[in-house]
Amino acid sequence: MLDRLPLRLARFSIRRPRLGIAILLGLTLAMAPGLLRLELRTDGHALVPPDDPVVHADAEIREHFGLRDPIVVLVRTSHPAGIFNLETLTRVQKLSNALSGLDGVGTENVLSLATERRDRVYTGTLNFRPFLDPLPDTPELMQVLRGDVAAAYLLKGTLVSYDGRATAVFVGTPPGHGGDSFDRIGLYRRIRSLADSVQGGRDEIDVVGAPVAEALLGTHLLEDLALLLPLSLAVICVVMWIGCRRFWGVMLPLANVGACQIATFGLMGWLGYPIHLTTAMLPVVLTTLGIADEIHLFWHYQHVLADPKTAGEHPAGVMRTMERLLRPVVFTCVTTSLGFLSFLSSPIEPVRSFGLFAGLGVLFCLAWSVLVTPAALTLLGPARLARPVRERRSPALWASRLGALPLRRPGTTLAALAAVTLVLAAGASRLVTQDSWIDGFAPSSPFHQATQRANHNLHGTHILLAHLTFAPAPQKEDDLMPPIEPLQSPAVLNAIGGLERFVRTRPRVGGVLGPESHMAGVAFLWLGRREEARKVPEDPYQVQQAWERFDMARGAKRRREIVDDAMRRGVVTVFLKDANYQDTRELMGEIRRYADRHLAPLGAKLDFAGDVAVSQAMIPAIVRTQVSSVLLALVSSLIAVWLATRSLRTAALTIVPVSVAVLWVFGTMGWANIPLGVATSMFCSISLGIGVDYAIHFLDRLRAVDGGPAPSLHQAIEEVGPAIGIDAVAMALGFGMLGISQVPANARFGGLVALTLLASCVLTLGGLGALLALAEKRKAREAVAVAQPEVG
Repeated sequence: MLDRLPLRLARFSIRRPRLGIAILLGLTLAMAPGLLRLELRTDGHALVPPDDPVVHADAEIREHFGLRDPIVVLVRTSHPAGIFNLETLTRVQKLSNALSGLDGVGTENVLSLATERRDRVYTGTLNFRPFLDPLPDTPELMQVLRGDVAAAYLLKGTLVSYDGRATAVFVGTPPGHGGDSFDRIGLYRRIRSLADSVQGGRDEIDVVGAPVAEALLGTHLLEDLALLLPLSLAVICVVMWIGCRRFWGVMLPLANVGACQIATFGLMGWLGYPIHLTTAMLPVVLTTLGIADEIHLFWHYQHVLADPKTAGEHPAGVMRTMERLLRPVVFTCVTTSLGFLSFLSSPIEPVRSFGLFAGLGVLFCLAWSVLVTPAALTLLGPARLARPVRERRSPALWASRLGALPLRRPGTTLAALAAVTLVLAAGASRLVTQDSWIDGFAPSSPFHQATQRANHNLHGTHILLAHLTFAPAPQKEDDLMPPIEPLQSPAVLNAIGGLERFVRTRPRVGGVLGPESHMAGVAFLWLGRREEARKVPEDPYQVQQAWERFDMARGAKRRREIVDDAMRRGVVTVFLKDANYQDTRELMGEIRRYADRHLAPLGAKLDFAGDVAVSQAMIPAIVRTQVSSVLLALVSSLIAVWLATRSLRTAALTIVPVSVAVLWVFGTMGWANIPLGVATSMFCSISLGIGVDYAIHFLDRLRAVDGGPAPSLHQAIEEVGPAIGIDAVAMALGFGMLGISQVPANARFGGLVALTLLASCVLTLGGLGALLALAEKRKAREAVAVAQPEVG
C-alpha cells in the first residue's frame, strides 16, 4: 500500500525522534546554498510559448525589418507654449542622447524630435537636419520648427501629441526570445533613472509601453511578497491558534512552512530554474499548503489526548495518530501534488516550472509530516500539546451540530445543492477568455495612469504589425528594364492604403502607419509641401524615386522598417489603446478578412507580429493548458485514490465535491463577468488538487479500522469535521490574502482559490454527507422491505 513506507518512517521517527528531525533538517540545509544561485526573470516575455508559429513569425519579421518593441518615454509639459519652448526641447535632446548611450540600445534605436530628420538640409549639402538641430533659441527658429513639425503630419500622435503639449521618445528594446532574453527590467530601471535625472521645471516624464508592463508586473509581484507572505502567516497563525489553543500547535506547522520554502527554492537554484512571474507566488502558495497536514495530525493527536481511554499513552498516542491519519495524509499530499504536476503538460516553461516545484514542495511537506511532526510530538509530550480541558469538547460539539443539519434532511439538502449547481452551471456558459497586460495593474497604480496619459496624447502604447508579403515580379525576357516590384507599384500601394484607412476606423485603434501613408508623406514634403502632392505617385518609377528620397531624408534604416530592399515585403503598424485579447482577436480577424478580399488578389500574404500578436498566442495557450490540466488533475486523483483504496466508488465520491465546487466557481465567474485569463485560469488544477483532500479525510474516517465497526456519519463528522473546517478556513484566508495584491489578476486568482476551497468544504461535509446519509436510509428501507415478508 501507498502508506506502508511512510508509516515505517513515522515509527522510526517516533523511536528515534532526534535522528528523524536531523535527517530532514540536513536535507533542508543542503538545499539552502541553492538560494544564492537563484535568478529573477519576472518579465512577461518569458511566458511566451517558444514553439508557437506566431512567435517564430514575430522574431523573423522583427529581424528582417530591424524592428523592436518600443518603450515610450513621454515628456509632458504645462508650459503655455506646449512643447515648443526651449527648456522642454533641450530636455528632449539631452534625454535622447543619454538613452542612445544605453547598452543594447544605440542611436539607431532611439526615435525622437532630436533624432528624426526634417525636410531641411545643412547648407551646401544634401544631408538633412534633425528637427532639433539647431535648438530653436529664437522666436524665428521656434516658428520654423512649429511649421516643420506640422508639415511632417505623420509625427502627430507618434512623436508629438495631438494638442502639442507632449512629445515622445521611443526606445527600441533589444529582442528577448528564448534563452537569449534581454534584461528588460534592468533597461526600464536605467531609463527611469535617466528620466528622473532630467525631469524638472514644468515637465513631467512617464515611461510606459508593453516592455515596461512586462517588467513592472514582475516587480509588483515581488513587492507583493513583502506584504502578503507575513500577512498570510499571521492570518494562518490566528486560525490555527483558534483551532488548537497551543503555542506549539502553531509553531510546528510554521517550521514546516519555513523548511519547505528553503528546500523548494534552494532546489530551484541548484537546478538553475529562475523565478518567473508564475513561480514568484510560490511562497504564498507553499505557506498555505504547508499547514494542511499539520492541522489534521495535530487535531487528531489532541483528540487522542482528550480521550480518557488513550490520554495517558505516550508516545503510543503519537503512534496511534500516525497509524490513523497517515493514510489520508499521504493520499491528500499525492493528489495535491498531482494537481500541480498536471501543469507539466503545458508548453510554457514558466508554467511547467510552477507546477513542478509546487508539486515537489507538497511532497517535501509530506516528508516533514512523516519524519519531523511525529518526532516533535514525541519530544514535546502531552503537557505542551493537549487542548485546555475547558475547550476540549467545544469544536467537536459545533462540528457535530453543524454536520447534523444536512444529515437530518439529506434529500432537501441535495435538492438545494442541485438547484444551486444548475443556476451556476448556466453562468459557466457565459465564460470568455479575456486578458491584457494593462489589466495586470490596478486603475489607481502609477503605471496604469501613466499609460492612460500616453494613450490620450499618442496613438497608443501597444503595437500590432500587419506584415504583407508579395511574390516577386516576373522578369520578361525582352525587357531591359528591371521589373516593377510590388511595393513600387502604385496600385499595390493604394490597395495597402485602403487597408490602412479601413483599420483606422476600427474601435480602440489610435493610428495606423504603413507604406502608403509614408509614401504620401514623402511625396508631400519632397514636392514643396503642396497638398495635391499628398498621395502615391502615379508612375512606378516615381514611386522608386520617392523611396530613394526617403532613404536620403530619414535614412535607409527607417525605410527598412516599412518596406524591405527587395520591395516585396512591407509592414503596416497599428497603434492600439488598451489592447486586450478579445478586441484584438476581433480586429485581427477583420484585418485578415479585408486583406483576403482586397490584397490577396494582388498576391499578398498576411502575417501578424508585434507585442499584441505575441500576446494573442500567449494568453489562449496558457488558458488552454490550465483548463485542460483540470481533466488531467481529476483523472490523476481518481486513479491515485482508486489504486490506494481498491474502490472505484470511493475514488469517484472523492472527486465529486471538488468537481462541483470548481463548476460553482466557473459559474460565479460567468455571472460576475470575470473572464478566464493567465492568472484566473490557474485556480482550476490548484483547487482540484487541494479541495479533494477534504473528501479523502472524510471518507477515510468512515472506514472500519482493525476489524472494528465503521463509525457513523455523525461520528465521522464530529471527529474530522473541525480539522477539515479549520484547514479550509486557514487555506482560504491564506489564498484570500492575495485579494489585497496590487496586481488585480493575482487578487482574482486568490479569491477564486479561496472560494473553491470553501465550497469544497461545504460540499464535502454537507453534500457528500447528505448523499451518504440518503444512501443509508435507502438501504435501511430496502432491508425493512426484505424483512417484512419474512415476518409475515
